[in-house]
Amino acid sequence: MLGLRHKLSLGFGGLLLVIMIIGIQSIVQFKDLGQSIDVILRENYRSVVACQEMKEALERIDSGILFTFLGYSEEGTRQIRKNEVAFVKALDIELHNITVPGEKEKAADLKTLYASYLQLSHRIENPSLPQDVRRRLYFKELLPLFQQIKNNADEILQMNQNNMHEANDLARKQAAAAQRHMYIFLFFGAVIAIAFMVFIGKWILKPINRLIHSSEAIRDGNLDLVVKAESHDEIGRLSEAFNDMALK
Repeated sequence: MLGLRHKLSLGFGGLLLVIMIIGIQSIVQFKDLGQSIDVILRENYRSVVACQEMKEALERIDSGILFTFLGYSEEGTRQIRKNEVAFVKALDIELHNITVPGEKEKAADLKTLYASYLQLSHRIENPSLPQDVRRRLYFKELLPLFQQIKNNADEILQMNQNNMHEANDLARKQAAAAQRHMYIFLFFGAVIAIAFMVFIGKWILKPINRLIHSSEAIRDGNLDLVVKAESHDEIGRLSEAFNDMALK
């Protein structure tokens, strides 16, 4: 038979176990969520920013070329060189931050297209070429390359944004699953607590109340009263000791 100490330990131990399970589950779920968020910010977001920077740099290069057509060669050339560096830097980030299927091929195409664009833009910058030849090269060849590069960068950007949305949805699902698990564990914790309260009444409070009523009866002169010991724990031994006391 279980003693009173063991019964109390069993009840409180069950509650402690539920609390520990809830705590460990919370830690694991929050860790997984944290890792998911870290992936979103650290990987996909870098590619999104890199593509945006490439598009902005390409547009400024294009503006610089137009400046040279208008006679502002020095200003245009300075803007072109500055943004060529910015484009290459952003392209290098993208090439070393492949995170989704198909992105590697898109990034390689982007590098090839930009190499062709760079070669043609340097040719158009040459002031020794006739103006009409430079304009024809710009509108017939360079501008389509410009649009291809922008479209390619947009596609890579969109791929990473879609992956960010998917990762965000996954994080939300994990949060919802964690919430459901918490409700389940809280329910079981409440059931154990209620059961423990019921057994506390049966194991401890009911025998103690019986002893109280018996002591009141003996006080009133009923010395033949015998307290029934229903268990062999501390309460049962106390009942037996009470009967011995009443008998003597």
